[in-house]
Amino acid sequence: MSKPSGFLELLKAPLRILFQNGKLLAITGTVYLIIYSISLILFTLSANPFLLDLTLKFISLASARSGTPEFNELLVAIREDAGIFLGIEGAYMVLFFFIALFAQTAVIIIASSYYSGYDLSLKELVLKVSKIWTRPFVTSIWIYLLALGYTTFFLFPFLVPSLVLFDHPIIMFAILLFMAVLFFTLYIYLCVIWSLAVVVSVVEDSSGFSAIGRAKELVKGKRGHGFLLNLFYILVLLVIIVIVSTLSPAMPVVAGVIQTLLIVVMSMYQFMAYSGFYFQCENGMMKSGGLEYSRLPTAPVLNEDLP
Repeated sequence: MSKPSGFLELLKAPLRILFQNGKLLAITGTVYLIIYSISLILFTLSANPFLLDLTLKFISLASARSGTPEFNELLVAIREDAGIFLGIEGAYMVLFFFIALFAQTAVIIIASSYYSGYDLSLKELVLKVSKIWTRPFVTSIWIYLLALGYTTFFLFPFLVPSLVLFDHPIIMFAILLFMAVLFFTLYIYLCVIWSLAVVVSVVEDSSGFSAIGRAKELVKGKRGHGFLLNLFYILVLLVIIVIVSTLSPAMPVVAGVIQTLLIVVMSMYQFMAYSGFYFQCENGMMKSGGLEYSRLPTAPVLNEDLP
């Protein structure tokens, strides 16, 4: 019974942080939203012409005769446009990654100052982000590599039943469904450690694989809360997708604004909750089905990177 009540307390923690540090969070969220929105608009304006041109050329290619000069010219043009489009997409993916990285770092610093009982100023927040961001950057790279390896590892088992049981669709569907559920369950489970590792990289003087190892030690016996937190986040994202898909045909601009706003809010909420989860794991204070955070000394928790 302690897990559900403790998890509910974990969901309330960001609201407490917002109540005490609302000004810093509002500034961080506003800057995050503005930069993210501008980048998204620029990406749309940059990529749409090439995407439209690619579509028209594919339509022309379908009607062209194979082996003719016109067909070969279309293939060359499609290859060039595809390369430019992928280059633009890759550049903006890197940009979105760094936007999210700096926002997450700022949110974790604000949450950490709340749990350490320190009244953080905007100037100090900017200085801390500029000093610390390389650690969560290295950790995030490790996480992406591990996620890629995990996905690749599961990809081949998915192909086996598809090839072997192609003539038995019911059995194949049942096996693939079971493997898909197993894949996503394990992935959510691993994301508990990975998300906590990002918080560790900000709060402690650790990064990369050492931060992931530290997160693995902290989360022992408390992965249930992290799993529920990730599951809650995924369910909320699904609700956002449903809302946006409902509004998109009639009000595309409104749907885009709502989607961007909700993504920014949920991203900040998630890392505030994970900051609370870090201190929950660090403190280990579970009492009578509830969750209490102790005010930790500033220096031992935040080392020399946070005030």
